[in-house]
Amino acid sequence: METSIKRVESKKALEQAIEDSQAEGWKLKSSSDNVAVLEQPGGLGGAVGHITVLIFTCWWTFGIGNVLFAAYRYFTGKKELRIKMR
Repeated sequence: METSIKRVESKKALEQAIEDSQAEGWKLKSSSDNVAVLEQPGGLGGAVGHITVLIFTCWWTFGIGNVLFAAYRYFTGKKELRIKMR
């Protein structure tokens, strides 16, 4: 999981940063007075990765390899954002 930290100066700035992040697609995982934790799923994988999996496994798996690759990328590629008040 990739973790990023963003620092803000005040409670109002913390609330604004949370709202801005949610507008960008982040989901609020937890929040306290001076720290908020947001997360974002990893996605389904890139086109190059899916084409590679398709070339090497399509004949034997009939596309199930691509579904497994997408699930792997979704669950292992999560991102976390911590917004902290100084």
